[in-house]
Amino acid sequence: MSSPPQVQVYTRHPAENGKSNFLNCYVSQFHPPQIEIELLKNGKKIENIELSDLSFNKDWSFYLLAHTEFVPNANDKYACRVTHTTLKEPKVVNWDQKMLHFDQFNSK
Repeated sequence: MSSPPQVQVYTRHPAENGKSNFLNCYVSQFHPPQIEIELLKNGKKIENIELSDLSFNKDWSFYLLAHTEFVPNANDKYACRVTHTTLKEPKVVNWDQKMLHFDQFNSK
């Protein structure tokens, strides 16, 4: 069984320029479990990101959360780059400041 990863990039709190927040990259539905996740700032790898423990669903697909503290501003671009055997090339998902944040996921 091989399954390509689904990637979502969002913040923990509503994004405000100049205000500290957390950038999250949630990667799910992938198999096999070997995967590389990088958070990027202006195309460059952010060092010292934190990763959750690798977990799996009932269907044996895996999921993982990468996150780091950051201070958004109007000039910097953030993204998540995922490398997995099911992908011909790394998948890059850009963070859109207008997208949902974690608080909105939990308010439903």
